[in-house]
Amino acid sequence: MRQFFKYMFASTLGTILAFVAIFIFSGIILAGVIGSAMMMANKGGKEVKINDNSILVVNMSDRLIERTAPSPFDNLEIEGFDYDKGIAINDFLAAINAAKTDDRIKGVYLKGSVFGGSFTTLEEVREALVSFQDSGKFVVAYEEVYTQSAYYLASSASDLYIFEEGLMEMFGLRTELAYFKNTLDKMGVGVTVLKGPDNKFKSAIEPFVRENMSPENEMQIQRIVDVIWDGMAADISESRNISTEMLDSIVNGMLVKGPSDAVEFGLFDDAIYYDEVLADLRTKLGIDSDDDIEQITMKKYIKAYDKKEGKSDDEKSWELKDEIAVIYAVGGINSGESDDESIGSETLAKAIREARTNEDVKAIVMRVTSPGGSALASDVIWREAKLAAEEKPFVVSFGSVAASGGYYISTHADRIFASENTITGSIGVFGLIPDVRGLVTDKWGITFDGVKTHDHSDFGSMQRGFDEAELAYLNASVSNIYDEFVARVADGRGMTVEQVDSIARGRVWLGSDAIEIGLVDEIGSLNNAIDYAASQAELEDYKLIELPEKKDPWETFIKELSGGAKAEVGEWVFGEEYKWVKKIEEVKSMEGIQASLPFDIEIH
Repeated sequence: MRQFFKYMFASTLGTILAFVAIFIFSGIILAGVIGSAMMMANKGGKEVKINDNSILVVNMSDRLIERTAPSPFDNLEIEGFDYDKGIAINDFLAAINAAKTDDRIKGVYLKGSVFGGSFTTLEEVREALVSFQDSGKFVVAYEEVYTQSAYYLASSASDLYIFEEGLMEMFGLRTELAYFKNTLDKMGVGVTVLKGPDNKFKSAIEPFVRENMSPENEMQIQRIVDVIWDGMAADISESRNISTEMLDSIVNGMLVKGPSDAVEFGLFDDAIYYDEVLADLRTKLGIDSDDDIEQITMKKYIKAYDKKEGKSDDEKSWELKDEIAVIYAVGGINSGESDDESIGSETLAKAIREARTNEDVKAIVMRVTSPGGSALASDVIWREAKLAAEEKPFVVSFGSVAASGGYYISTHADRIFASENTITGSIGVFGLIPDVRGLVTDKWGITFDGVKTHDHSDFGSMQRGFDEAELAYLNASVSNIYDEFVARVADGRGMTVEQVDSIARGRVWLGSDAIEIGLVDEIGSLNNAIDYAASQAELEDYKLIELPEKKDPWETFIKELSGGAKAEVGEWVFGEEYKWVKKIEEVKSMEGIQASLPFDIEIH
């Protein structure tokens, strides 16, 4: 026995030492890579040069986001450290605008089978490409496979091609919601639902208590997909000279069975091979058939054109004292500190307060892309936004979604800008309380017992549900929060409580509809909002500052690696269904009453 423990101890110790050695060795390697990277960064990285007679390569699949996280490798090209941090929407649009007057850029080559952004972003990018062509330059689009979103964007091109044996997806729009009621029933988990008075459109609770859409939810989602399709069809019709009626017939009849059909109906100019596309580009550039095509990617162009175009970080920007603060509110709303995917009330409230008290900041623009979240956290942010609006021009720009809590924090803006396809409104609240007794006791065999001092000391205990008095208490709390929400909107938008209530009740509206009912003031982009704020502050020369301040790039990078590893493992185990696992995690993390979008909508 003594010999057994001796060998076991030796083996275990050897394993531990091996792991320690590997860990130290890996650390040395990582330190070497990081050290080399930092040395390169201090030297400024590799300079990006834009050659004459170039084309700007735009990959539709590039991930477009509201704001990029800082990276220690921004100026580097290191093998293995090219993780995708995305492209900021505003940087992307500004680059397209700069390319219009950049004599070195002769045209755009558009590629990619899918679009890496929201429908709101898709609309903005398409408008930018149309404007680019209005300057007299070309846009050539070519791919082997086109999804609907990619085709919609590519349809704006002056020359639109598809691979000779390519594929095209054109079936119309759809969206599907997942419902968990049957799953919860099988698990023995019940749900107590709380909603504001007559919040019949606030359907966030439906996936947990129903097997399908309620009539109210079906109506509002149908409206969303119909309006988005009508806008897409109208734009395609104008660019390709195809009537919307004909386009609907093509879609309904599934008439496009191959590239030749797509060309025959006018959806493409031709079905060709890649070498023929290159020949076309050489002709447009006026170069010989054996000459190299000068090209630059969008990511590199964004880095290269800044100094030339004199953006807010040019050599004279430090001389400008007047500032406009652009405050980013992106993600779900929770209490505490923000991260790259969510809004923390403490972080955002502090950013608004800093902008309000900074004498150099003459106006504030808050960019909101949020489905909402905690009602309490939303109210904390709302207070700071209201105080800021009382002292300085305070303008709000909506991204793809600014609903529920995302709208709550915006109510007292001087002016609200949105896209036609922005999902907004959803003025309502809900609470969702799981009852796991059937799972814990009936299936797992765990029982509970205890003592208490008062009738309701065990309020919220896992060993029982809620009695009538407690349900009345909870419903009263939800009703009070809803009434407060409606009152906030009425006060901020100059409406009566009755007017707001009639368009509230949890209902979701598109930006184009929101203008008609008074929830939004103008269709426009973030740049439009900044221009309006500047005019209100009577500014001609100013610089932009972004808040909240970005975190340390190395800290962000390490966090991205750990978060990415978790996501990769989750996707490896669950595949596409991992998104539902994440959804359950979100529900588990909810605290208090929620002012949140009633559903996660993905339009295909």
